[in-house]
Amino acid sequence: MGAKRCLATASGTTALLVSLHVLDVDAGDEVIVSPFTFIATYNAVLINKALPVFADTDPATLTIDPASIESRITDRTRAILPVHIYGLPCDMDPINAIARKHKLAVIEDACQAWLAEYKGRKCGVLGDLGCFSFQNSKHLPAGEGGAVTGDSDDLLDRAQAFHNCGRAFGNFKGPRPYFTRGSNYRMQQFQAVILMQQFDKLIKETEIRRAHAQHLTEGLKTIPGIQTVRLPQNSNPVWHLYPFRYDADQFNGLSRDKFLRALNAEGVPCGAGYHEQYFDGLLDEAINSRGFKRLFSPARLKAYRESFEELKGNRLVCNTTVAMTQNLLLGSRDDMDHIIEAVRKIHKHSAALAKAS
Repeated sequence: MGAKRCLATASGTTALLVSLHVLDVDAGDEVIVSPFTFIATYNAVLINKALPVFADTDPATLTIDPASIESRITDRTRAILPVHIYGLPCDMDPINAIARKHKLAVIEDACQAWLAEYKGRKCGVLGDLGCFSFQNSKHLPAGEGGAVTGDSDDLLDRAQAFHNCGRAFGNFKGPRPYFTRGSNYRMQQFQAVILMQQFDKLIKETEIRRAHAQHLTEGLKTIPGIQTVRLPQNSNPVWHLYPFRYDADQFNGLSRDKFLRALNAEGVPCGAGYHEQYFDGLLDEAINSRGFKRLFSPARLKAYRESFEELKGNRLVCNTTVAMTQNLLLGSRDDMDHIIEAVRKIHKHSAALAKAS
């Protein structure tokens, strides 16, 4: 990865928990987060009794919109947590510039982005710490597992201690000679052995996914109503999922749900991706809890809840995205052509499909 240090953890979620702790995200703090992500990103912040404050999603990239970050910063903001969702690199230069300006930490959620690149460097080494997952759906799986990457010996010593029940490590010994605050977030040896056997496979399969994704993009972008992802300049994604945005108006009003059913019927497994999870009740439960009411004023919690309505870019992404799982990209070139032709066929017959029940 090009990182100086790497710490194995029990999961991607625990990698996030470790990183947030050692970068001093504490109760009552706020963390700027991408809203278009797996729920673990939200939960890791909430477990620290901090608020996950959502910047908006750029509909063209599906990742956090750097232009929406600065307006979310308050005197309680401690960190920015960009997510390289679906293995798509965030535009890290402006994110890091904002972080430097406001003296904020940057924690990359790279749990879906092993080997993704941004301007010649790997995702996961572009901020203060990077977090990875080896859960079973991932390109590098071990059932469960995670990792924290970084170049700071101080941060990684602290991370090692915190994930190992608080045992002193390296130059970090805490106020007492043996233990400081910590938990058990360790990876098991058998998980590490499973992972170590897959490095060459990961490199080989990443090349296959990239080649097939490029072919898909070239074919799909010629179909009206299909908007492929715009990538940051000089970046190279790894496609944990292959997404595109769907414009029903260009398909004679065929709803996305009907489009998804038609594409599945053509033998192309696909789904809608993430939805607006901040309306699911999880965050309402958190901010109505005793702890959060102690930590934040009623006015702040009310404004926080109301801010979900401002995420217009994320709403558009959630309502229009179609995503295919990464195993499809491990098929043949003929399989990619089948996907393209299936979408083209649906476009051709979209008027009739729109009228059908």
